[in-house]
Amino acid sequence: MKAVKDVENRECFQIDFVEVRQKPPMVMMSNPDVPEEIGQMVVQVTKGLQGIMPGGTSKEYELRKLTLILTAEELEAFRLKPYPNQMYELTITDGALNFNEI
Repeated sequence: MKAVKDVENRECFQIDFVEVRQKPPMVMMSNPDVPEEIGQMVVQVTKGLQGIMPGGTSKEYELRKLTLILTAEELEAFRLKPYPNQMYELTITDGALNFNEI
């Protein structure tokens, strides 16, 4: 949740809902024309580089699913608290939006 201005320049809050997914296992293949020892070395160097890159060792990733931009009045109607980085779980059932604070 973060403070933003809407298209009419009103103070609003942007809420980004994401789905946290598990990263699929990474399969590395080497070129069959390269000797096996060199291929294994390339695989190990690649894994090492991924480990030092930001997010390289994370087993999960976030997929943005929905972004809401709401005024303070709309937040009150949903009983949401406008704190930066506040996390909510959104459940949609029978056409109703239910927010649960995490």
